Amino acid sequence: MTRTLRLTTFSEPSALLAAQHRGYLEEVGLALDVELAQGSRAQMEGLLAGRWDLAHTNADNVMKFRALGHPDLFIFLVIDRGMAQKLIGQPHIRDWEDLRGGPVGVDAPDSGYAFVLYELLRRHGLRRDDYEVVPIGATVYRLHALQRGEINAGLLSHHHEATALDDGFHILADTRDYFGTHAGVTAAATYPWAERNEEALLGYTRALFAAAKWTQDPANHEEVVKVVAEGRGVDEDQARRVLDIEKGSRTGTISSVEDVERSLVATATLRAEFTDAQPTGYFDARVMSKALAGLGGGTR
Repeated sequence: MTRTLRLTTFSEPSALLAAQHRGYLEEVGLALDVELAQGSRAQMEGLLAGRWDLAHTNADNVMKFRALGHPDLFIFLVIDRGMAQKLIGQPHIRDWEDLRGGPVGVDAPDSGYAFVLYELLRRHGLRRDDYEVVPIGATVYRLHALQRGEINAGLLSHHHEATALDDGFHILADTRDYFGTHAGVTAAATYPWAERNEEALLGYTRALFAAAKWTQDPANHEEVVKVVAEGRGVDEDQARRVLDIEKGSRTGTISSVEDVERSLVATATLRAEFTDAQPTGYFDARVMSKALAGLGGGTR
């Protein structure tokens, strides 16, 4: 009997599509009901309220809500390193100074990739009061804001990068050049749900890891293209372009609990530049350790 888990995510990377379309989830008796998140606040609040069982998110979102007094929220898996975000600007924005005094778009001002944007701008001579921060929501809404001319720049995921470039916008910065050690795709749940659904959570983790390993094998590239085309409803040329951007946006794979911990410390360290974030305490390694042991991978 197949059980359906409710997942909220900002995008569907190749590993998630492969888990669904290559049978990895089916092998562990699971299926997914996937809903795209509109913003980090709504995503985390919905996860805590039980609207969804699992979330694929940015690690910083979990850190924010833990700091707000939600200790039931925890990270159980990080798949890779690198945030797969690029700072995309309007055609007339050719230099960092061109952003001075104008609006830049973020998901929320105090979570997600907002601190990444602030740090990028700070490294190029712009303080917080040198530009206007506009809360917009998830990356697709930041793309729409760019298209409507409401913001001068915003961080976009690889899923929307191609559309932005085709529309005449251009890349101002690639986060992998600045934050390559940070956590990439991060999976979160709540302790009450995890305690009631231990086998389902373990099965999901194993399926996702197996799918990620399959997608990362160069020998499977053409098959991965077909999976992305099917999963995203595009032709293979478009799928190949999206996949190439995705792979180029990540800076490394995760193969151990220690890898996860290091990537999360990097993310928390950046958050601490702007808040009083703690460096550790967000990741519970038990599920990942069991999953890796079952797959023959490394553990503690």
